[in-house]
Amino acid sequence: MGIYIDKEDDLGRLIEEQSALLHRKLKELPVDSLGMPYYCQEYFKGSHFRRLTFSIQTSAHLLYRSILLSGKKPEDITIMDYGAGVGTLYTLAKMIGCKTVVYNDHLPDWQLSARLIAEAIGVSVDEYIVGDIDDTLLQLEQKNIRCDIITSRNVVEHIYRLDLFYQAISRKQPAAIVYSSTTANYRNPAARIQHWLLHRKWEKVFRAQRSEMIRNKFPALAETENHKLAELTRGCDSYEISISVERFIATRRFPSPKECGSNTCDPSNGVWAENMLSFSDYRKLMDEKVYQTVFLPGFWDTHYSKSWKNSITTLFNRLIPAGLGMRLAPFIYVIAIPRQRS
Repeated sequence: MGIYIDKEDDLGRLIEEQSALLHRKLKELPVDSLGMPYYCQEYFKGSHFRRLTFSIQTSAHLLYRSILLSGKKPEDITIMDYGAGVGTLYTLAKMIGCKTVVYNDHLPDWQLSARLIAEAIGVSVDEYIVGDIDDTLLQLEQKNIRCDIITSRNVVEHIYRLDLFYQAISRKQPAAIVYSSTTANYRNPAARIQHWLLHRKWEKVFRAQRSEMIRNKFPALAETENHKLAELTRGCDSYEISISVERFIATRRFPSPKECGSNTCDPSNGVWAENMLSFSDYRKLMDEKVYQTVFLPGFWDTHYSKSWKNSITTLFNRLIPAGLGMRLAPFIYVIAIPRQRS
């Protein structure tokens, strides 16, 4: 039985073998001496290095599932790890022999850190791209790169305009399967509560930021108006906030609150604090004439240091395929399959 992926076909055995090798390489990695920016280094140590088996396991499953769905062999696959940060998928993709592996993140520090990690373990990734989706797609076009798969782990829930994200990919990379995983599982009641609390915490911060943004740009507004506008622009980025305030000044009518449930976003850049979307919301944001949308349950980590935790999560993993599926899964896969693939 495999540790990283329990599949006995050729692809499964290949991914299992290279996952074990990647684990050994990363375990021996002198993280503190690589020269990564401090916050990237600490994030890697806290979010990946500390739970390295699960990090590689989730990457292994994303690769196995998406490559199997593509119908191609790894050596024929061009794959982009979008919003990769300092995760493990982009290195594992190259280690299993994918033809072209593209790393992406929107911040140069993450790209630098990812490159340092890959070089330290002897993995040569084909392309490193820094930018948001529009910048990235433009660079792919300029390099004449056509992706078979665009994958991400815990990214899709942070994208501000998910409709524009999928539209951009369908225009520039029409043949790419967009295979994402997210912990923002709307159908899991525990996840709903957890995210509600998370949103509540961040909304206190973001509301104060919205108020300060409005105060700086529209100093003539009364404080009562400022506070009301800050409240009603929850879930808006700086551009939408400015439009709403300008409209209020012109009409003296307060804006209607945005329909975003408990969700909230950083007003400076629109990054959601883990946007909790229902499956019907996802379908509305994707063009169903362009994409077939599929949702699948993920799995629990069974590699904790505490044996009692592993006993519980092992039981949960047995219950997921037994019918509890989405309601119990700690994360889900959101898969956009082009209806016309060339």
